[in-house]
Amino acid sequence: MKLSRDAVVQAALELLDEVGLADLTLRGVAERLHVQAPALYWHVRNRQDLVDQMAAAMIRDGIGGIAPDGAWMDQLGDIARAYRQTLLSHRDGARVLAEACTADPAVNRLAELSLRMLTSAGFTTPDAMRALVCLLSYVTGFVADEQTAQPRTEKPDPVLFPLLTAAGVGHHTTETFEFGLELLLSGLRLARLSS
Repeated sequence: MKLSRDAVVQAALELLDEVGLADLTLRGVAERLHVQAPALYWHVRNRQDLVDQMAAAMIRDGIGGIAPDGAWMDQLGDIARAYRQTLLSHRDGARVLAEACTADPAVNRLAELSLRMLTSAGFTTPDAMRALVCLLSYVTGFVADEQTAQPRTEKPDPVLFPLLTAAGVGHHTTETFEFGLELLLSGLRLARLSS
């Protein structure tokens, strides 16, 4: 296989799924590609550049071609759901996007599409950007919790914590995600109406 940036990024994403972001190294990617680590530096400058390229590839592959339709709240909801699925498509996907500092055209396209939709709905450009940051931060944080949530080994004392006991466990579900997304979208609608 000819070594290319795409091959390096694909190998890194495969390794990510196996070992997680904490254990992802350039040396490990090189071993997967059967090359020496210095060969990678023709294609990525360092680990941060690799993480940036991985994030861009995840966006391109998962949400890069999205063309939401309908009312602005529906469009924003569709973007949030597609973004969540993109992050869930790889182990530690939320951490990869959170650590990335990429200006890849696919990432910029998603931001531009979202900002255009929000400004067309009546948000100022600064408020549209704030809304987008809040939305993406919510999704990234929720998925990060989904991907790292450890089940509780000890149950709370039902006498001291009856409501917590009644609530049970396992709350990082699609239903909980949708509940939070609806709260966020409803808040944005109210903010737009009151400005």
